[in-house]
Amino acid sequence: MEQAKKHLKISSMLVLLFVGISLLEIATELMFGDINSAPIPDGAPDNILLITKTFVMVVALVLMLPKIYVGIKGLKIAKYPNTSKGHIIWAVIIFVFTLLGLVEPAMAILKQDSVNISALFGVLLELAIYYDYIKYAKLVAKMSE
Repeated sequence: MEQAKKHLKISSMLVLLFVGISLLEIATELMFGDINSAPIPDGAPDNILLITKTFVMVVALVLMLPKIYVGIKGLKIAKYPNTSKGHIIWAVIIFVFTLLGLVEPAMAILKQDSVNISALFGVLLELAIYYDYIKYAKLVAKMSE
């Protein structure tokens, strides 16, 4: 059981690390990306870029909330095992949506187009993390019954 809790803790920390990296990547793109050179329509408020960037960051954070929940709940379960399964269900949902993220790189490979290798490996790494999380979360839940 101790080994499963240790693996669950590591997977949970990796989930939270991925959330942090994703939010940092979005913030960096907003600060230094193409949005800064976008044409501003006539009559738009002076601070339209700031409003847009803030909106994008809030939406990104809201979309990351299930991942944050999974990571924090996994750390709690690793420390104090119980039979709750809500975090496992969320992890499975995130795993399925992440799996759908492989469709674009797979289609590019089939069409022999250029493939963003770092994005492909990022998706594969995230899939491995969630697979590991689900496996050990289910094991810890089963052992605590």
